[in-house]
Amino acid sequence: MLEPQVWREAATQVFFALGLGFGGVIAFSSYNKIDNNCHFDAVLVSFINFFTSILATLVVFAVLGFKANLMNEKCVVENAEKILGYLNSNVLSHDLIPPHVNFSHLTTSDYAEMYGVIKTVKEGSFDQLGLEPCVLEDELNKAVQGTGLAFIAFTEAMTHFPASPFWSVMFFFMLINLGLGSMIGTMTGITTPVLDTYKVQKELFTVCCCIVAFLCGLLFVQRSGNYFVTMFDDYSAGLPLTVVVILENLSVAWIYGTKRFMQDLEDMLGFRPSMIYFYLWKYVSPICLIVLISATVIEMTIIPPGYN
Repeated sequence: MLEPQVWREAATQVFFALGLGFGGVIAFSSYNKIDNNCHFDAVLVSFINFFTSILATLVVFAVLGFKANLMNEKCVVENAEKILGYLNSNVLSHDLIPPHVNFSHLTTSDYAEMYGVIKTVKEGSFDQLGLEPCVLEDELNKAVQGTGLAFIAFTEAMTHFPASPFWSVMFFFMLINLGLGSMIGTMTGITTPVLDTYKVQKELFTVCCCIVAFLCGLLFVQRSGNYFVTMFDDYSAGLPLTVVVILENLSVAWIYGTKRFMQDLEDMLGFRPSMIYFYLWKYVSPICLIVLISATVIEMTIIPPGYN
């Protein structure tokens, strides 16, 4: 919790989840009526996003924990077979095996105890035995990130679910819907301001934007695609997005003026929003964002982005 990287990624996740800085939220809200209760909408969307994130966290770590348990049990079985082989070939003595250990129903704790005894007694030649410690925490630490989470960890875990084909279909159907939802929001952020400013045929312009985006997307489906995904994620998602949000915040709170903005909201809503918003918009948000972007720049200077 004390690492700046954790907070930086958390803030970036909030930007992505709420669609901040992409223009999609502003584009969608431009279609609202003048008396629309945008205060209620903003609070509702924030709470829905919060609870969705909590739910996603529970699901992700439950699946990763399920997978880690399976892999750990597999590790115990494989290494127990190695130990049995060493016992049969007299490489290891039967005296090293605790009397309560039953190889047909070997638990993780029994294996850990047996592993500790063998490691202590055979200290000099232990490495030659090729036994693994089979610690659950090690399996959890191997959990992949980014695209690997969806396409490797989840798919591997779902093969062990009851009715796994059904869950696999539902999982990838969900991914497609998430992708389409994100794309529609982002594309609206591009098309709406252009269509509002210039007399352009909406259908033709939207198709052209989709074709350009599709051609750009081909970069990410090459064999080297994951490298470009990581590079874009490091350079185009975090820092520029934070800069855009800071500029949006400053332009409304300091250039347009928070008092004038509050008056606009009062005219729209019929009541004046809480003064807490005034201080959050004018002071708290810009300071937090500036601290965030400073931490990002310092981290990128000290630890240059890499690809594993």
